[in-house]
Amino acid sequence: MSSTIKAIVLAGGSGSRLWPLSRQQLPKQFLNLNGVDSMLSATIGRLAPMVKKEDVWVVTGESHATGEAFSELDGLNKILEPCGRNTAPAIAIAAALMQDMSGEDPIMVVLPADHIVAKKEAFQACLQQAVKVAEEGRLVTFGIVPTDPETGFGYIQADAPGENGVRNVLRFVEKPNLENAQRMLDDGNYYWNSGMFVWKSSVILEEVERYIPELAELLNAMRERWNGDESWQNVVRECFAQMPDISIDYGVMENSQRVSLVSADIGWSDVGSWDAVHEMADHDENGNDIVGNVMAIDCHNTLLRSEKSLIAAVGLKDIIAVETPDAILLCKVGDSQRVREIVDTLKTGKESYHLEHVTVRRPWGSYTVLEGRAEGYQIKRIVVLPGASLSLQSHQHRSEHWVVVAGTATVTCGEMVRTVAKNGSAYIPIGEVHRLQNLGKMPLQLIEVQVGDYLGEDDIQRFEDNYGRQ
Repeated sequence: MSSTIKAIVLAGGSGSRLWPLSRQQLPKQFLNLNGVDSMLSATIGRLAPMVKKEDVWVVTGESHATGEAFSELDGLNKILEPCGRNTAPAIAIAAALMQDMSGEDPIMVVLPADHIVAKKEAFQACLQQAVKVAEEGRLVTFGIVPTDPETGFGYIQADAPGENGVRNVLRFVEKPNLENAQRMLDDGNYYWNSGMFVWKSSVILEEVERYIPELAELLNAMRERWNGDESWQNVVRECFAQMPDISIDYGVMENSQRVSLVSADIGWSDVGSWDAVHEMADHDENGNDIVGNVMAIDCHNTLLRSEKSLIAAVGLKDIIAVETPDAILLCKVGDSQRVREIVDTLKTGKESYHLEHVTVRRPWGSYTVLEGRAEGYQIKRIVVLPGASLSLQSHQHRSEHWVVVAGTATVTCGEMVRTVAKNGSAYIPIGEVHRLQNLGKMPLQLIEVQVGDYLGEDDIQRFEDNYGRQ
């Protein structure tokens, strides 16, 4: 393999299908579902040793990089999207950047961040095979060997394997009904569309120019700017919203005559529902998947997951129960795809159950809502990590009262800077410029009482910030 190999990991997504564990501000790709790594970390890890970590780029939302997913993304190469525009723009920008920054034409591995691959060695073998074919100028996709007539996936029809075991792709098929899914399974030449690809940067850019010319035109204009004196991330921030909202599958793969398929039996799941999580999990002798604070008696084929409160279950069968500190999901096994209906309904209301958890991670630590927005007040527990600092900021609609319960706070309020020890307090008036810092070696914990006519998180004007938040 003569070409440099780089990877792009797509880590966008809204996090609706694994609610209530997954939320819009912390979707599933940043979650730990197996007790070891987040899905993003596991995706990057399975690329080694073929792709070095420093050669992996993560495409994600700008809000994720400065919000709850900061700890997962810190230290990684990132392309930050100011808004959602599907996969084609993200992949095209990444391909162009990989060329322009390296001066080479690298092989480009494209992986979603939110998939499970149980058979790492089999994945590595498929990746090696795909890279060899990509060096010949082909667009290579991983076709997952189907195990059942799944109606939730797109399919790919391929011809007989060539001498290298790789197949030419004949066509892409939209998500079928059950009858057509069974027919394709019986045929044996159809594969699930994994959304995993390997190609040369130059080849995918040629195909983008051929089949999505409006995207290529804007991308070329952006390249002229970032190859001049402008920051490429600033150019992306300014121009990204003008790009067409189109997937790489629909825009290129379904049209190109250069597509090959590697048959991949790699223990793959897109973890598209709680049913998928249940199927991939290790089960007890009664077929139960139990995680967290759970007591189960005479239960069979259940998924029971608790983040905090005790779930005490007796005599349940074929039930999914997922508890977080602010929400509980209950449904029958086989019905978890309908969780989207719950999230869609929540989006129409005033509450933030679909957006964030009770405990919200931040680059500097976290806050937990102890009592939600009532008549003009809200109570939070704030934890600031050692050496961390909140932004220098002000609020136009609320005052804040802080009581330190552990550690020592350094409080800036207007022109005054003072130290507040355990059992001490500070008051921040409405409109006052202020900052909270932990200069100590232990976590700082305090109780915050907000009082005002508006208590939303967007009532923040930042003057200085260590984490690049606007």
